Amino acid sequence: MARTQSACGAITQKGTRCRRLAMIDASRCDRHRGDWSTYTVARRKAKARAARRG
Repeated sequence: MARTQSACGAITQKGTRCRRLAMIDASRCDRHRGDWSTYTVARRKAKARAARRG
């Protein structure tokens, strides 16, 4: 079963939707993922867990 990659859809400076493909397992493309995207938050949490373990 093929999995389709979704479009980013973030609002650009022009006010239109971004048409780039979203990153795998993320809701936004690499230009729009930012500090609070699902991808970045998950990476930050994993890094914090690893730091607590030692």
